[in-house]
Amino acid sequence: MDATDAPLMTLTVPADVRYFRSVRLAIGGLATMVGFDIESIDDLRIGVDEVCAALAEAGNGDDLRIEVLAVPGERVRVEGTVPHGDDQPDADRFAFSRQILSVVADDHGYAVEGGQVSCWLERRLAVGVA
Repeated sequence: MDATDAPLMTLTVPADVRYFRSVRLAIGGLATMVGFDIESIDDLRIGVDEVCAALAEAGNGDDLRIEVLAVPGERVRVEGTVPHGDDQPDADRFAFSRQILSVVADDHGYAVEGGQVSCWLERRLAVGVA
């Protein structure tokens, strides 16, 4: 199965930290199906928390839209979007968030474009694991 065949799961959750656990659990379950080990799943869950927190902080309070692509034997990509809020996010917190994502994800990014905030991460399955 390649990325074009992999199902795309979409989650919509309130921009409230109390709902982030549900996102972590769903993505952890998908990561298990992809073939990730426990340590990689834990890293992915930490990264998902950072993505959700960044979106909630930079967004306008609307629900977060999280799309998850889980390609068995290959990778998990999590991308969230929300309409941009009026306030500027705390630069120090975002710098810390980027540090965390650089450790727990193979690739990650954050952008504000066309009134939308997007934040994403990708974690690939270790070579020789599956």
